[in-house]
Amino acid sequence: MIGYVLRYYPTWSETFVRREIDGLRAAGVAVDVISMGRRRDPVPAPDDPTAHPVARGVGFIGAAWRGRGERLGAGRPWKERVRLREAAAYARARRWTWVHAHFAGEAALFARELAGALGVPWSVTVHAADLFKPIPELRGLLENADHVVTICEHHRRALAGLGVASTVVRCGVPWSDGARPPPTDILRVIGVGRFVPKKGWDVLHRAALASPSVALRLVVDAPPAWRGPRVEVGPLPSSAIGAALAEADVFALPCRIAADGDRDGVPVAMLEAMAAGLPVITTAVSGIPEVADETTGWIVPPDDVDALVRALDAARDPVERARRGEAGRARVRAGWSIDGQVAGIRAVFGV
Repeated sequence: MIGYVLRYYPTWSETFVRREIDGLRAAGVAVDVISMGRRRDPVPAPDDPTAHPVARGVGFIGAAWRGRGERLGAGRPWKERVRLREAAAYARARRWTWVHAHFAGEAALFARELAGALGVPWSVTVHAADLFKPIPELRGLLENADHVVTICEHHRRALAGLGVASTVVRCGVPWSDGARPPPTDILRVIGVGRFVPKKGWDVLHRAALASPSVALRLVVDAPPAWRGPRVEVGPLPSSAIGAALAEADVFALPCRIAADGDRDGVPVAMLEAMAAGLPVITTAVSGIPEVADETTGWIVPPDDVDALVRALDAARDPVERARRGEAGRARVRAGWSIDGQVAGIRAVFGV
């Protein structure tokens, strides 16, 4: 039994984790999930009734009573000890043979302790903020892991700079028929993601307002004040994002390195757009050049509104959009499939 420990699960913005777990199960791999909590998402994520919520509320009191006398987590805060004991009891009953966490933060710290109590190997997938806005003990945590996974070559090199070896397992996205809507005089631009500085939504918003022939749809929990005659703002359920992509002409995500060092890896929303046949307007930040370039869209400097306006103008050419969109679709299909993600993580687990 492979056991996943996740800080937030399920959550709206981490479809790549759900797809990995569902893909493993579809391949016949037994997978359990311990969820440490639920994020307050702008749109609730579909529930996973198989996930086991580790000791919270009334369950926390019961776990504290059941675990009295056991020294698991000695020296740690009382609440953490209780949660570890409850998780260890569940994992032992389910016969876990491996513990895996996504993101090298609280979940990975918990996974390390849990694996030590069970006497089994553990691993972690490093994504973005956990590497570039790290916890103080990141290096020691990763050095303790039996296997470190990451999502792109850019991150593998960054980890190597810390003296940590890692395996790249790319996040996969669903395939699409790539059908595009008929062109119009208005360029329909879509952006999808969380409302955080590293995404560069403010730059895209300003560029769209400066481009009279652009209609922008931000599937983002951005401020209502951003709405306007040519700007639609608001998150959607993950199940509805495919339909929104199918109505657009181009996907835009002008990523930047945020003031606190945070940055994207390879944005999954961008991969989904490319799989749907959309050309992309983006930047060469972090792992993005591994999938997107001038063959698959338009690359602009971060924080450059004028360059983004010019790229939006260039994207009005329907022939160029179709050519670059199909190139991106083929690239994602070749290297960022869900089957590939599942095969990669199975190799890590040896199952």
